[in-house]
Amino acid sequence: MSRIKLLGLGLCGLLGWNVQAKAPKDKKEERPNFIILLGDDISSNSLGCYGSPNKGTSPNIDNLASHGVMFTNMFVTEAICAPTRAELYTGKQPFKNGVYVNHNQTYKGTKSVVHYLSDLGYRVGLTGKRHFGPKSVYPFEMIQALPQNCNARDVGVADWSNIRKFIKRNDQEPFCLFLCSVQAHSPWDSGDPSPWRVNDLVLPKNLVDTRQTRMQYREYLAEVKLFDDQVGRVNTMMKELKIDKNTVFIVLDENGAGMPTGKWSNYDWGVRSACVMKWPKKYKINDTKSDAIAQYCDILPTLIDAAGGERIIDLDGQSLLPLLKQKKSKHRDYAYFTYNSGPVGPAYPIRAITDGKYKLINNMMPDTLFGAWTINGFQFGKEDPMLDRPERLMYLSWLQKAKKDSTAAFLVKRFRDRPSYELYDLDNDPHELNNLIQESSLESKISSLKIELERWKRSQGDLGIQAEQMNDHH
Repeated sequence: MSRIKLLGLGLCGLLGWNVQAKAPKDKKEERPNFIILLGDDISSNSLGCYGSPNKGTSPNIDNLASHGVMFTNMFVTEAICAPTRAELYTGKQPFKNGVYVNHNQTYKGTKSVVHYLSDLGYRVGLTGKRHFGPKSVYPFEMIQALPQNCNARDVGVADWSNIRKFIKRNDQEPFCLFLCSVQAHSPWDSGDPSPWRVNDLVLPKNLVDTRQTRMQYREYLAEVKLFDDQVGRVNTMMKELKIDKNTVFIVLDENGAGMPTGKWSNYDWGVRSACVMKWPKKYKINDTKSDAIAQYCDILPTLIDAAGGERIIDLDGQSLLPLLKQKKSKHRDYAYFTYNSGPVGPAYPIRAITDGKYKLINNMMPDTLFGAWTINGFQFGKEDPMLDRPERLMYLSWLQKAKKDSTAAFLVKRFRDRPSYELYDLDNDPHELNNLIQESSLESKISSLKIELERWKRSQGDLGIQAEQMNDHH
């Protein structure tokens, strides 16, 4: 697709292709409030309710999951901070909203959750990490409360009083509030790691087991626990302010951990997200664990639907309410994924698709080596100004162990040197370590996934390899 055609997609808001959300017909009906608490670089299997073998990481989220809806197949389309957030706020996937590499600006003229819910009479606020622009697309009411700088060594202390003020300012006006945490973004230097003994940790199988990995993973879990503490704090505040009976509470963990094959990948450890929702009783939504396939672009249409608005036809997402109300048992046939390194590594575009059981990954430049500057930029001659960057120290320990350990050598190769296609059975191989692309019995499945992936790419205006060279047109 040409650059001009892609820019045309980005101008859809200006050309009037967005359908405006309309206020509910019965304005006397009490509309729900929305509180969305968003983590930062947390892989879902770090949480107890998502199978963490390391106990005590997420008691508040676990409790919420046992009294709400827990999605086991919720995915981000691109496992990087800015693309994840743009998808959440606009209901559009990366090539449709313009944020297909990190730090890109969303296409001017695009509508976001602020516009849609404001049209329905909502106050829409945000506190904490931002990582989006321009302001015309995201005119949130900014609240000075949660820390904003995810890269800081000392992130600072939250001012919860300002959150209370926003909530209580107008009892007659519904609100939507995004609480954007900086936990557990690297550097992992906050929280209390003492509940976990370094030698007793159970590491994900996609990580090389070294002393350095264990030490950093322990610090990471301490920040996961800090995020969980925030969930508990919000839950208590809702009850104290007596808004819990009419507030939809959604907890998301963003994209995966900022370690090799997590963030900056299409592997499940990067794109599979925790999503736990608690709905007011009037919606008659049963506490359940849903394995329906869903993506972050589905969250915004769900909020619009719950607020009484009409469907927005040009969004990539669809409301989850019919699924939650058990009016249908399936939401999506597939989830789709993209990765474009842009400013965070050497050019290495990746596309992927899953039907819930099988995941097909297409590495579009397999003759080159993969890199992420914060992990292994030194292998590409990229100097890192942070000499003690934890993810780099972790990876350096992998390289040392790989010299004499075949498992470590395999995991390093898996990170850096990838084939054109990979296929994984997610039911039997959740860490995606056994590539089945050569299995003759799966040829039909591989073919159907390739066809559907190409269809999705065309529908998105996907620039493919060209996207790596065209990230400066905003």
